[in-house]
Amino acid sequence: MLATAGTSMAQMEPTWSLSALWLPIALLILVEEVGLRRLRARASLDRSTRWRYRGWAYEAGLVALGIIDSSPLMGLGMKHLSIHMVVHVIEMFYIPVVLIVGAPWLPALFSLPVALRRRVLRWWYLGRARWLTRQVGVVWTAPVFGLVLFNATMVFWHLPVTFDWAGQHMWAHTWLMMPSFVITGYLFWRIIIPSHPYAARGTLKLQALSVAVTAFAMVILAIAMAVMSTHAWYSMNVEMLGASGAFSDQQLAAGILWICGDFWAPLAIIVIVRRVISRHGGLSEAFERSVGRVAA
Repeated sequence: MLATAGTSMAQMEPTWSLSALWLPIALLILVEEVGLRRLRARASLDRSTRWRYRGWAYEAGLVALGIIDSSPLMGLGMKHLSIHMVVHVIEMFYIPVVLIVGAPWLPALFSLPVALRRRVLRWWYLGRARWLTRQVGVVWTAPVFGLVLFNATMVFWHLPVTFDWAGQHMWAHTWLMMPSFVITGYLFWRIIIPSHPYAARGTLKLQALSVAVTAFAMVILAIAMAVMSTHAWYSMNVEMLGASGAFSDQQLAAGILWICGDFWAPLAIIVIVRRVISRHGGLSEAFERSVGRVAA
């Protein structure tokens, strides 16, 4: 079944359907494959193999998005907020990591013919609008921008008015909500995770701060949904489960959002601590440098 643009999420049956996302996913995979083929022609076997593994990771992340949006989870998620929250957590915190590991930007650039690639790069860096493209690049890659946008997006889509609106319009969930989670998740994780050939965007301090701020925002949102509320937030869930059932399910969804921090945040902190130790020789030495007691 192919969901139409006017389909309400509440009208979706928990069955497999054909998501409209498969079209851009197929296009992105084609771009990746063309770029990898051209990179393979100019790289050693070892480098080509590494690019091939990264390509598989990137394409697996894209396919996962298509499967999620085509699966019965979409229909079930409209009845049970807890299932919907599981899907959102996957889209925000796990699929972006796979896409980052896939390092898609260089293959995408090499998918263009040489002459066109040079014209695009010349326009971006030297064209008349270079003042604008330069500012776009600065903002897009700024770690603080990624941190703020990610947390703002997470809160925005869980407001009752925006969540209910997206639930009444299948196209909004497919083309706005899901992509915004993945894109802002990508920007957030790029603060911490390198994507070949580029390093992580944030300093070690900013990486730790990003984890702490985001984990705190998730806890606050979960508390607001479960502890500080006396009723269900979303009209669609009330309509399908009743007031009492919807509120119980909302509390479960809040628990899922809270517990998610027990999975990704400690792992991210471990990675950051290992980097601190590798760079400074130990946590105490890093602390001494941070307070200015030892020269950096």
